[in-house]
Parts: sequence; structure tokens; C-alpha cells
Amino acid sequence: MFVSFTDWEFDGNVDSAVESAKGFWPEMKKHGAVNMRATVTGEKTLRTMTVWSSEEKLKANIDAIRAAASTAVGMTSTGGMMGALAVELD
Repeated sequence: MFVSFTDWEFDGNVDSAVESAKGFWPEMKKHGAVNMRATVTGEKTLRTMTVWSSEEKLKANIDAIRAAASTAVGMTSTGGMMGALAVELD
């Protein structure tokens, strides 16, 4: 499994940003995303963590997904990272 982290800035409030992200989730799943979590990092910022089914799906789709999400949900990507999932603990 591979993971991407994306930092987002938005104009509205956290609730509307979260609802927008939920609405965009089906599109992300079409491109290989299997799980997404969002953390509030500031008054107008979020960081998402998305788990992808494979490195190939992530690398093939991450730029297009970030650009489409920016357009669809009115948030701006301000940074991001990606890498292999090293450990998952429950």
C-alpha cells in the first residue's frame, strides 16, 4: 500500500470543506484510492492522508486528482508527500 499526504487551504469553514471532500471521494476511489482521512491543521487548512491500492495507481493519478479536487471542492493544494506505508497499528 502507498500513501499520499496533501495539505489544503480553503476559503469557507471546516464543515463545508469536509462535505466537499466527501462529495469528491467517489471520484478518488475510481482512481485507486481505498481510504482517506482528513485532519484539521488550522482555521482554514486540512491535511489529507489517502491510502492507495498500489504505487502505480498513486503515481499515475495523484496530480490529476489534486488538480480536479482543487477545482471541484474549492480548496488549494499547498503541499504534499507520498511513500510506502511502513506500518499500520490498530
